[in-house]
Amino acid sequence: LRGSRVQTWSAGEYFWPKDFLSEDLENARIITWGYDANVANGFSYASREGIRGHDERLLHNLYRIRRSITRPIIFVCHSLGGLVCKEALIITAVYDKHQRHPKLAATYANTRGVIFPRTPHRGSGTVALGQVLVRIAFLHQPNTQLLQSLQVDSHTLERQREEFVTISERLSIVCVREKIPTPIGMIVSEASASYDGFDIRRGSIPADHINMVRFRSKGDIGYERVLSWIQEMQG
Repeated sequence: LRGSRVQTWSAGEYFWPKDFLSEDLENARIITWGYDANVANGFSYASREGIRGHDERLLHNLYRIRRSITRPIIFVCHSLGGLVCKEALIITAVYDKHQRHPKLAATYANTRGVIFPRTPHRGSGTVALGQVLVRIAFLHQPNTQLLQSLQVDSHTLERQREEFVTISERLSIVCVREKIPTPIGMIVSEASASYDGFDIRRGSIPADHINMVRFRSKGDIGYERVLSWIQEMQG
């Protein structure tokens, strides 16, 4: 929540998708994508869309940017972005199965794998605290749909988890959990950071929720692990 497509992946001056990954994956095209996940925004009203609105935008933006329906795709999805990506793949899997919207269906057909660092597949127990803070702060209008989707075992996540297990059988999946608690504890629990499914690989990065995907050098153990997972998916 309240992340950005650059700051989320940056440690100081280092934006590792651009500064490190582009050098280690010379033939890959690296794209970052962001959306309004603010619980409350002090300067403008927070987006009131739920996960569905974001995933549709992801699909259309990705097609427009890629300009190709055959190039392989590997997603690295941070936190709520993992839920958006899962929903997008569920939709495009249906398109692919029923031969509808071929330009969008190609997203699922060409996806090789997904890496989920700190994605709350089963919700996050700290979201109740987030709701309280939003009410106290009284800052404009919170995105209550996204907050509700993060509540432990919410209906949205339960439905999504069941559907994603079905369509992800052929995909390479890595679920990554945080290993160091923040001052208020673990944000995404070990149980929440993964789910039952086909051949899911479970990993970890020795950092807290805030710094889990912020790497200062290629020698950072977190970066080394993410790079190795991507390279394995590349084949």
